[in-house]
Amino acid sequence: MFNGGEGVIREIEFLANMHVGVLTERRAIAPYGMQGGLDGGRGQNLIVYPDGRIKNFGAKNSDLLPSGSKIIIKTPGGGGFGSIKF
Repeated sequence: MFNGGEGVIREIEFLANMHVGVLTERRAIAPYGMQGGLDGGRGQNLIVYPDGRIKNFGAKNSDLLPSGSKIIIKTPGGGGFGSIKF
């Protein structure tokens, strides 16, 4: 009946060596829908290294990243609410 949220994608590039940490949720288990609504989408945290390699950074992690690296944070979408009844 009502859609959940769509989430947001943030991309941050580091111009110097940087210690980066994330403390996030809903990466392994999607936000649940209620009263017949569908589950939302799971989030994801990715590291893109200067040489093009991409690594899943996980939900709770920290690391020292080299200059030119990027972190992509995809927040989860919210679960829906209710089902349509005719």
